[in-house]
Amino acid sequence: MAKRKLSKQQQRRIASQQKNKIKDEASSSADEFSTDKTGSDDTSSQIARVISHHGKQLFAEIEISENEYQKIKCKIRQNLGEIACGDLVVVQQAQNTSGESQNVVVAIKERTNLLTKTGFAGAIKPVAANIGQIVIVTAVKPKPNPYLIDRYLASAENLPAKAVIVINKADMADNETKQLIDDLTVLYQTIGYPVISTSMKQETGLDTLSQALSHTTSILVGLSGVGKSSIVKKILPKETIKIGDTSTATGEGKHTTTVSALYHLKGQGIIIDSPGGRDFTPINKSISEITYGFKDVRQFHGLCKFSNCSHLNEPGCAMKQAVADGRLNAQRFNNYLRLVKEFSEKE
Repeated sequence: MAKRKLSKQQQRRIASQQKNKIKDEASSSADEFSTDKTGSDDTSSQIARVISHHGKQLFAEIEISENEYQKIKCKIRQNLGEIACGDLVVVQQAQNTSGESQNVVVAIKERTNLLTKTGFAGAIKPVAANIGQIVIVTAVKPKPNPYLIDRYLASAENLPAKAVIVINKADMADNETKQLIDDLTVLYQTIGYPVISTSMKQETGLDTLSQALSHTTSILVGLSGVGKSSIVKKILPKETIKIGDTSTATGEGKHTTTVSALYHLKGQGIIIDSPGGRDFTPINKSISEITYGFKDVRQFHGLCKFSNCSHLNEPGCAMKQAVADGRLNAQRFNNYLRLVKEFSEKE
């Protein structure tokens, strides 16, 4: 039987519960761990960071000394809700029905933020938690998609988190794509977003990117095939990271990273490599949130002649006038209106 599609109200309620509910104690529900035998030892509770999540089990890390971490495999108590890469969790020792000692995640600590996406049947799926920066990786091939970039930027603004745009595979640029890259670079740098051009083949831009990744937790996002895993491999050559090819038929990438994975950098930074996809739609709660996500657009919010201006056909629209005057980029404004339209149609 097909899963029932969640309503927008249900999606909001689930997202709010996942974001705000703090799990301070173990679930009382019965599961495969026998509390009658030994139960969980509260004195052995440890705080760990989730580095990858695979169904009913996950891998986490515990800091055993400065910049040294122990990787542990954990089972998950029932009814904890969705767990994301980057989550801080409470881990306890417990025995299963066979008497074997295992690590069990019994609680999720409060998050500073949570990046989500729309999953199957409209369900909200967590991507990564407690991130300080979204690194939007695009490439010369497949060609950059400004609307996709703007949707990621809107999510970064609302988390909130910093945002960096990386244009990878610069060595593959021809005259047409070089002009596109130059235009995108000028556009986003003018708005205030760093843009870094990289080539893993020529090993260019790596020092600048490594510096941008230091002293924060960053997640690499973007379409399949843009080179996110290749970037991680170049920065961390000792890690075992699967790298995929680009389809010659479509020019799009093949999925290689299937779950988000967390890695430590030398410069006191953390990167999370996320699975690629064909698209990304931010989960917005209101048009006001969408407006806030476009920091060049929001400076004209509230300046229109009519307070309920839709920014389409009304006279005295401050945003349309800003486009006409060259103070607001037309492409960004159109992408903003497109995202508002998609949100309104879903509502």
